[in-house]
Amino acid sequence: MPRGDSHNETSARRRLLGVLLRPRSINGLVLASFAVVATPLMVAIVASVVYVNQLNAQSERLVMQGVAVTRDSKRLNSLLISMERSARQYRVLGQADLVDRFRSQAQAFEGELKSLARLHLDTVPSWNLSSLREQVAGLAQRLGTGDKQTDQVISTLNTIRHSTDAIADQGARFVDQELDHLQRTARHARLFLLVCVFALIPAAVALGLFLTFVIARPLRQILDAVSHLGTGDFSRPVSIVAPAAELDRLGERLDWMRQRLATLDEEKQQFIRHMSHELKTPLASIREGTELLADGSVGVLSEAQREVATILQSNSQDLAALIDNLLNSATWQQQRARLEYTEFDLAALIERMVERQKLAIEARDLRVDRPRSPVILSADRDRLHLIVDNLLANAVKFSPMGGTIRIEVEYGPTEGTDLYVSDDGPGVATTERERIFEAFVRGSSTPGGKSAVKGTGIGLSVVRDCAEAHGGYAQVVVRGHRDSVFHVHIPRRNGRA
Repeated sequence: MPRGDSHNETSARRRLLGVLLRPRSINGLVLASFAVVATPLMVAIVASVVYVNQLNAQSERLVMQGVAVTRDSKRLNSLLISMERSARQYRVLGQADLVDRFRSQAQAFEGELKSLARLHLDTVPSWNLSSLREQVAGLAQRLGTGDKQTDQVISTLNTIRHSTDAIADQGARFVDQELDHLQRTARHARLFLLVCVFALIPAAVALGLFLTFVIARPLRQILDAVSHLGTGDFSRPVSIVAPAAELDRLGERLDWMRQRLATLDEEKQQFIRHMSHELKTPLASIREGTELLADGSVGVLSEAQREVATILQSNSQDLAALIDNLLNSATWQQQRARLEYTEFDLAALIERMVERQKLAIEARDLRVDRPRSPVILSADRDRLHLIVDNLLANAVKFSPMGGTIRIEVEYGPTEGTDLYVSDDGPGVATTERERIFEAFVRGSSTPGGKSAVKGTGIGLSVVRDCAEAHGGYAQVVVRGHRDSVFHVHIPRRNGRA
């Protein structure tokens, strides 16, 4: 087999093994992570149970066998004393019933020796107990066969007493050995538990943190991808490195959504370009024709004709402003993530906006109070242009004939810049102030001019979006004796005004 084929087959096997070992769902990943983290703790718990069982068995053996060997050794001494008393009484009195009592006591002595043998004590060998039992059985047969034999039985009983004393000592040594063994086991159990506390538990915590990182990383990647999609950046492919196949599929669907949004955004921009051409070209002809009619280039008009021409000219200008507003809104939605901060004079920008709308202001005999001293701030000039232009146009539209528009700017070196715009119009109803900055939402107030065209509800939404792009906000507030003042806050950027 060629070497390349062998390498490909090995890689395919590894990929297949990775697919088989990877959890297919987040639930499977969580369960697998829990199993990995819980394994060292389960090992510690099982080992602790084993140690507890050993301690229980050893303590039970110590209590049961220790009590038994102590009881049997005392019983042996008591029986041995009784046997010696019976033998000495027989030596003096010579009564046959004393021999029977001796033999009964000897049988009880043998029974206690058998009971000791069943304990299987390491310190009391069974062969020693068997030898002692045979010796006592021989004494029972020899007693009563003569005075000499009786004296030998009494002498042998004195020798056996040393053996029973040794058995008692061996029983006490057995208790000491078992107690030492129990203490060693307890020390080992305590040491093992300390190892579990200082080694296994930190290892389990480390595993938990590692698995948390492994699980949290794809979630952060998903959040980052969603954030880029939310800002309109469709250029970065979505790539999710996840331990679960379900998260991989989610990453694939996010990338599909990115591609789909990029396609829709391109189609939207193409539509905006076409709409700009299709709307502005005929509108330019209409505006040019109305201007020719209004200035008398095609002939002298009567007073009624001039009034109609003026109305057409005013409405064509309003229609052009509405189209520009729509196009500016679409362009802003596309470019709001790419603000260009520069330092400029906000008062000078306001002055230019007033000059731009001078005809509409003069047509309604309005007075505009605006800041005269320079106000230098760092912001996106184009976005501030949109804010001032839309707020001023809104104030002109709703101001009554001969009214006053007030534009105020408050600058703080740490707080930022606050722009306030108000007019003498009907204002914004209290119930509409929360939604007035939403796209396509129009207030219930009526524009002040007779020929004013009702807006589309785009201008104020552009104002809010421009302010929020700078980290600020737009709202309607009560200021002084005026209860409907448009307030825009632009915060300081990077420690500079």
